[in-house]
Amino acid sequence: MIDIRHAFLILSVSKLTAASLTVDGISAFIPQSFSSIGSRALAFTPKDGSHRPPWRRTTHPKSHKIKLSAIKANQDETDNPSKKSEIDFKKKNEETKISQQKLLQTLESKLDYDGRISSKIDVSSSGIDEDDGIEHRCALITIVGLPNMGKSTLLNALLSDTLAITTSRPQTTRHAILGVLTTDYCQLCLTDTPGIIDNPAYKMQEGMMDVVKGAIRDGDVFLVVTDVYSGSGSGDTDENEGEFGKSGNDASMEDEFLGIGEEVVRKLQQSNKPIIVCVNKVDLVMNEDSSGMRNTPLKAVQSMQKWRNLLPNAFAILPTCAANGPNDPGVEALRSILLANDPSVDVGGAIRNLGRPVPGMFSASLQASSASGAPAMITNDIAREILPVGPPLYHPDFFTDRTDRFCTSELIRETLFTSLGKELPYCCEVRVESFDESKRYLDEAEGNAGKNGKSLIKIGATIFVERDSQKGIVVGKGGKKIKEVGINARKKLEEFFGVKIFLDLNVKVDKDWRNNTEKLKKFGYM
Repeated sequence: MIDIRHAFLILSVSKLTAASLTVDGISAFIPQSFSSIGSRALAFTPKDGSHRPPWRRTTHPKSHKIKLSAIKANQDETDNPSKKSEIDFKKKNEETKISQQKLLQTLESKLDYDGRISSKIDVSSSGIDEDDGIEHRCALITIVGLPNMGKSTLLNALLSDTLAITTSRPQTTRHAILGVLTTDYCQLCLTDTPGIIDNPAYKMQEGMMDVVKGAIRDGDVFLVVTDVYSGSGSGDTDENEGEFGKSGNDASMEDEFLGIGEEVVRKLQQSNKPIIVCVNKVDLVMNEDSSGMRNTPLKAVQSMQKWRNLLPNAFAILPTCAANGPNDPGVEALRSILLANDPSVDVGGAIRNLGRPVPGMFSASLQASSASGAPAMITNDIAREILPVGPPLYHPDFFTDRTDRFCTSELIRETLFTSLGKELPYCCEVRVESFDESKRYLDEAEGNAGKNGKSLIKIGATIFVERDSQKGIVVGKGGKKIKEVGINARKKLEEFFGVKIFLDLNVKVDKDWRNNTEKLKKFGYM
């Protein structure tokens, strides 16, 4: 098999119905269905190196090129007892893989048609850093799991920034959200998805589950996020039964598929793609633990064993507490594994910082045994192979494909969750009606950028509910609640955009919008 995914993405194929390609006697066919993928990727690629996406500030301290010094841990050199397995693993990979860079160069130099946009691939380049001989790697990484498992929190922790909104309510995430993490040696395209629902109760939820299925179909690597109670029937549920459909975390008994459903498990197993399971929220049972294992309480060990039985070929099953942020030992270990292609990342050191590996933490097929009979540590050479070789899909400064309007609506919706708590009807939806940024950059010419200057964004947004009684809950007595929401949302938006915000909020009743196909398309669910 030839992985020519990156070849599809460098093309603008909006006018191309189908094409065939032959490289070194090996033929490949590009069907019409890939046109949308190519167009979408190019649509968000800056036209020159100086451009930065409008939704991110150019003064961001990280510039989203991760500071690897912050994730390096325990740089002491150790013996490598698993050298033989590394050599065998690399040899097998090299025997079945042709140079993707060569394929890309051939496409760039030979394939041409009216309307095609150049891919910026250097036809004279080998795709390998001449100084260290390391091939660049890039992957589409899909994050899946049940509602309220901490998927969005994990995404933010991996990116070391806030992209997806997070609350304690299930199904906070309703759309697929792309976050890109770029280093000199690899690019991680992380996609956060809505929580898995077995039996959707509304057309809106059906659209959300279609997003999950599409993300699983397109992913190169899967991050399955669960928690220490997975499959035990003690997860979080909503008081309004049926509001979220039926999902595994409200089951009354142990689920053999641990809540994510037979269909999803089957797709993960049949994909033959690398899988990493994150057993999240280990802090919830840390005080109950008496095992003495650092960062891995007994309840987490039991959950890890369940997932190892369900997904025996999973590359790794790691205990995490994403709520602790980027410096959580589990998050650092996960990030190090994903960034293992970078020579400055020490995978072994990050795993040692996590604590003594427990049985089932790593796949037996990738792990050699040391002379003492104990499991050997996963190294950079083994971990880097989970990412396919290929050029970056996005510019180094690219962070997300979501627009300012989308980020604004999400921040307002997050404020509704936090301000109203369980009083908030789940049917609330926020739509940005106006976004006037004509005065957004007034201070830049004067060197006085910031929210204390003259720069201003005027935003008008509407909060939709399904019943008049729900409108009363959102507005509050004398408009007290909606005023509180507006004040708190404005503060979040000013912090996000770095300028003053004028926010005008309105509340409207739109009956049964969650089952109206046309309205769902307008809101971006279909």
